[in-house]
Amino acid sequence: MKKSRFVIRHAKLGDTNSIYALGSKFDENLKASKRRNMHFHEKKEFKEFIKSPKYNILLVALLDNKVVGFLYAKILSYGWCLLDDVAVEANYQHDGIGSELLKEFYKILKRRKIDYVQILEEIHHKQTRKFWKDKGFREEKTFVWADKVIK
Repeated sequence: MKKSRFVIRHAKLGDTNSIYALGSKFDENLKASKRRNMHFHEKKEFKEFIKSPKYNILLVALLDNKVVGFLYAKILSYGWCLLDDVAVEANYQHDGIGSELLKEFYKILKRRKIDYVQILEEIHHKQTRKFWKDKGFREEKTFVWADKVIK
């Protein structure tokens, strides 16, 4: 795929349903959701992410005005960011969209003087692990994931 066929931009409120639908398709998000007994993110959360750009980065990749990919990251503190999600429609994977989302993300981080990015998730797919390794991420530590839903 040629870069000129798709556009990377900050998400808008009108993108919420498309982002949610795309993210809901991925097995890793569904596994985490079942463990937590909730969706990977609620639609209203994406709206809040978009409304709070000081603390969140939510980018979309558009092809013919259709969301075919997105990247979501949370600014945790000065100089530190948690990259929460990168998703690309199955038909457009291996076309450079994920890489372009990351390039735009890195530009934003540089402007904000953020120099440390962390991914904190269980990655079961070899293809996904390879993608992150190819992008310069390295597996650092083994951690115990424990959570509790307060009712």
